[in-house]
Amino acid sequence: MAEGSSVSDSEGLEKRLESLLSRYSGDESGADSELFCADFCKVVEEYASHWHVPLPQLRILEIALRHFSRASAFFPTSCDHVHRTISSIALSVFELLLFFDQKDFNEEPLKQFTATFQECHSVLAKHENVFLLQVERLLQDGGLWASPALQAILSASSLPQNEVDCYISSELPVFLDLRVRYLSSCGRGSEAAALAKCCVRHPTAGQLLFFLQVYLSWLLKTGQHDRLCKEVPDINGKDALHIICSLECEETDELLLALSTAFLSQQLQRGDMYYLCELVLVWTNLHRRLNTSKQTLLDACHQMMLCATNVKSIFPFIRAILQEVGEDGVQFCVELCANALRSRLPCDVLTKTFIYKTIAVLLPSDLEVCRACALLVFFLERTVESYKMVYLLYMHPDQEYHVDDSPIGNNVRFETLQCCPT
Repeated sequence: MAEGSSVSDSEGLEKRLESLLSRYSGDESGADSELFCADFCKVVEEYASHWHVPLPQLRILEIALRHFSRASAFFPTSCDHVHRTISSIALSVFELLLFFDQKDFNEEPLKQFTATFQECHSVLAKHENVFLLQVERLLQDGGLWASPALQAILSASSLPQNEVDCYISSELPVFLDLRVRYLSSCGRGSEAAALAKCCVRHPTAGQLLFFLQVYLSWLLKTGQHDRLCKEVPDINGKDALHIICSLECEETDELLLALSTAFLSQQLQRGDMYYLCELVLVWTNLHRRLNTSKQTLLDACHQMMLCATNVKSIFPFIRAILQEVGEDGVQFCVELCANALRSRLPCDVLTKTFIYKTIAVLLPSDLEVCRACALLVFFLERTVESYKMVYLLYMHPDQEYHVDDSPIGNNVRFETLQCCPT
């Protein structure tokens, strides 16, 4: 029944494309190329959507390619719409041919398809479409998996780096992308990771973050944490966020948290503030999705801050902690500020001023702490506004401190005041 349906679809497609050809082929000026390409793609997509297996879809593309080759005679070689349509056909063909082993290319129906493709390529070669040229070359070489270099890469065999680079350079990045996606979807994760790893190290293909996210995910899944730590130091905050967000629909929250932890700790070690605030928010959101307790989150933040080399990195954490933990996180945030002031890390006047202001905002009801912070801000800024703040605070009557009314412990308050000498 399936075979009969496939024949019926083929015949229906043939008729539709013949009708389309006769309608547009009368105008040799090429003015209708955009309309033809739009209608052509609609018809082909309609028939291809009837199938979810590669062979019938490949048959549909074979018919489409044959008819488009005939139609191209009426269109100029420099037409963008024609180029885009050829690219779309070539990419679709490549994606379907990935499903077939090398031996399949020596048997029917792939032998017939290869012959048809090469005939059509000779007609369409004048358009110099790189996608079509790549597919034609692969078919001439015996199929999409025929390359000995590719097989060596997939099996993690020892291959000289120049041969690896030569193979990666020989294929367009989008084709390598489709290869890795195919391998991943088929459960061939180790092969996908091996190819992605080679792409990551290539100067051109490595510009696509997709290869890096596949490789890093595989390292996490296989417990290669030491290898992961060697791979992430050169990844900036923006790229880290892109990778995590791209994996959100594909991986578990546990894996995403592990990956964001690796990115975040490395960025803190570098002292890099680029996209740090967003990365911290993603990291804490993942903790929330995993129902991490407040204390566990604070402990995790403490471990993160131990590797920080930039005083300013406390601010994204303070914001995230107050958002996730609320009042229970105030003491931790005050401790972050006090530790930052005590640390030997470089701290410019503006940053130090902001830390004092942050402490005052965290403890608005502690008059003594607010006065000390306001005085220190005034000494650093020497502005009218900072003087007015000191004046207003000292106009308030002195208050007796009650530890039970404070959001922080007495020891933390004492240490904070020591960091804010007046």
